[in-house]
Amino acid sequence: MAEIIPFRALRYNPQVVSDLKLVVTPPYDVISPEAQERYHARHPHNVVRLILAKDAGGEAPDRYERAARTFAAWQAEGILTRDPEPGIYVAEQEFSVGEGHRIRRRGLLAMMRLAAYEEKIVFPHERTFAKYREDRLRLMRACPANLEPIFGFYPGPDGSVCTVLDRSMEAVPQVDFVDEDGTRQRLWILPEPAAVAALTQAFRDRPVIIADGHHRYETALNFRQERRARDAAPPDVQRRRPDDFVLMYLVSAQDPGLLILPTHRVIRQRPLLARDALRRALERYFRIEVCLLDPGNPVMSLRIALADIHRRRQNAVAFGLYAGDGELLVLELGDQTAVHDLIAAGHSPEYARLDVAILHGVVIERVLGIQATGQADDTIQYTRDEGQALQAVAAGDAHLALFQNPPRVEQVQAVALAGERMPQKSTFFYPKVLSGLVINPLDPAELVSTSR
Repeated sequence: MAEIIPFRALRYNPQVVSDLKLVVTPPYDVISPEAQERYHARHPHNVVRLILAKDAGGEAPDRYERAARTFAAWQAEGILTRDPEPGIYVAEQEFSVGEGHRIRRRGLLAMMRLAAYEEKIVFPHERTFAKYREDRLRLMRACPANLEPIFGFYPGPDGSVCTVLDRSMEAVPQVDFVDEDGTRQRLWILPEPAAVAALTQAFRDRPVIIADGHHRYETALNFRQERRARDAAPPDVQRRRPDDFVLMYLVSAQDPGLLILPTHRVIRQRPLLARDALRRALERYFRIEVCLLDPGNPVMSLRIALADIHRRRQNAVAFGLYAGDGELLVLELGDQTAVHDLIAAGHSPEYARLDVAILHGVVIERVLGIQATGQADDTIQYTRDEGQALQAVAAGDAHLALFQNPPRVEQVQAVALAGERMPQKSTFFYPKVLSGLVINPLDPAELVSTSR
């Protein structure tokens, strides 16, 4: 199954950058244009200048070449320096959601051997888009490195892994700070050969499911293929190239901090049905309750209603639909067997039981008449901010907002292991793994020590 090995991370030099909060960011794909500007202005060495350099509007150099020059300069100037010895890195995030209690999630950062999906070692759960893969590939050619770790989780008993992580965390962490979202970030380096060997052994009988970073993982596969095409070395040497691996952040599926938040749908396309006809069509599948939002504080009353929808997930499939006029329709699935049979045509039973599959297959496609194009477009927009979705409808920027519960980790795992892909933006694992804590350079002249 999965093969992991230690590596020498490229990290910010604490003598140059004393406050990591100023230079780290979330992954590139959740950085808005406004946030991109903010991170650029925050610090001259912010990692956004590598992962999402600003475009000069067609002027030379382009943003990929600009990132390459910056990456080379930061290494030459000692802003980024490599750790002297290879190790596996233990990372912990301590965070809260809303007003809830503090939650901890911990995982390990290691190089993991790349495997094509058909090898049944690494399993995706979402589809990717060609234009985003091309963007990341152009950046990877310019900056030959894993600039951001891919977030994965692994099933099965995690006792042996926990034992090693527990011991490593008894030491003082090399990194300890609170990021802009209030998440405490801690990092330890685990160089001991016995501990590394124990972790390597623990992953030999388990697969890995990608949580975040599908585009980056597939880009790493493409980058490896490009380099192999130019590599005259024998296969056993090629398998020791660093580009045969990818930087992964791995968390146990049993970790209580492996949290998925909901992503809501904002429908910009006008529905085929008028409101009364839309409600009659929905009644074929759902029991409908009308929840009147408080005109004085509609967002708060929406959140109360969504909390009730979240409580229902234990026994039912439920959604919220808002089309304006202060009325939230609470949709609770009626004949679950019939709907599951409807969704299951061409899909696995695991897929058919997903809330998001029912939302797309029944509400969006069958009732609203909006067909998935398989391409990235703005017919459906996605947001985690329920207030933003509500405002989009109120302002006339959208016709409907659809609110859903997030899938559970075990559902994502079951769908992925069944070889299925979930609809776009089905999951939002929180918190994101920060970019800028560790970077894995891919020097073609290096050879790594493998465990097999």
